[in-house]
Amino acid sequence: MIIRKIEEKDIQKLAKLMKSVYNEAPWNDEWTEESASEAIKCLLAFPNFFGLIACDEGDALGAILGDIRPYSKQKTYYIDELFVSSAHRRQGIAKKLYEGARDELKNIGVSGAFFTTLKNSDAYKFYIKEGAFDLDDSAVFYHPFN
Repeated sequence: MIIRKIEEKDIQKLAKLMKSVYNEAPWNDEWTEESASEAIKCLLAFPNFFGLIACDEGDALGAILGDIRPYSKQKTYYIDELFVSSAHRRQGIAKKLYEGARDELKNIGVSGAFFTTLKNSDAYKFYIKEGAFDLDDSAVFYHPFN
């Protein structure tokens, strides 16, 4: 397995993987390869995009995608997506992606990361184990425009 920076050539295999991951529990979304591809293209278009992909023999196993933004007097990484194929979970891939991103970003002066996840999920437990903490005084909102 190799971990490297995401390139435009990775969009289709990442879209396929993203659809597969997020259409399963606990998310149970309704992604298509087209909608996932469009979402990934939007992320790659950010001026300060940063993402890593874990590959094995050309297959995408997982990825971390986000962008670097100014926050007060520092630069912060906003993680939009971190996912690993269900067949490859619990093998340390998410940890390698997360730590790889953290190390590379720290080396270019990024101070930390903001992200959201479901509280009752393995992802939540993973982030806590990695040293992240839940901002108790903050909330994530969604406002449907209907």
